[in-house]
Amino acid sequence: MRIMIDGRYMPGNARVNRDLLITLRNMAKVLNWGIRYDAQRELVLINSKDSSMPRLPADNHADERTEDENARLAGKVICLDPGHGGSDPGALGPTGTMEKDNTLVIALLLKEKLEKSGATVVMTRDTDADVAYTDATANEELGARVEAANQAEADLFISIHNDAFTSNTASGTTTFHYGDKDSVNLANLVQRSLAEKLGTKNRGARFASFYVLRYTNMPSVLIEVAFISNVLEEMLLSSVDGRDNAAESICDGILKYFKV
Repeated sequence: MRIMIDGRYMPGNARVNRDLLITLRNMAKVLNWGIRYDAQRELVLINSKDSSMPRLPADNHADERTEDENARLAGKVICLDPGHGGSDPGALGPTGTMEKDNTLVIALLLKEKLEKSGATVVMTRDTDADVAYTDATANEELGARVEAANQAEADLFISIHNDAFTSNTASGTTTFHYGDKDSVNLANLVQRSLAEKLGTKNRGARFASFYVLRYTNMPSVLIEVAFISNVLEEMLLSSVDGRDNAAESICDGILKYFKV
């Protein structure tokens, strides 16, 4: 629900509920404000100058709301880690698609969405390249990803992967955390958003002792978006809509984590 006072949107959103509406109406009565609730738009309009009924906003208010939305993550630094890359293709799908390509595109789409909400985004890689150096050892590569997040003093670390299994029937989405309260909360929000929007099997938010989760200094999650080893989910991961929906879902979980 949005609240508009004297023609200006207030920052943030509030959950629509009966108690909040009653409170606002009681305040309006005491202060001699005009008040109106537009249920279709989930919008409360308040006129603080007199008790006259506020007018519904015209289309030209959209720009003001957009400006407001663009500041939702202002001041937040988020490190995105597209799994694998360069000399490490990651898992391969039945038709030959590579995990490193899917994770990079999803991360770049997510970067764009987060920046539109005002966040500063740090990428461990933004091209098909190793993070440390070509043919680095696994520990050197993982260490370089952790170092990028820690040096940036990021508020969140999001590592994006595709799952794989020997059986091509394995399916679904999983989000891993290292067990601290904030990471668990972030993992649950991202996991719920992904499973709902992608329509994949919800494998849950789970504990894991992955290197990038253990050694980052901020709330961190590692997301297995879907199984690249499953031919249907391989199509999802390599499709334009599937990748964009994955990025949109992760962004939505992050916004809910910060309660903006």
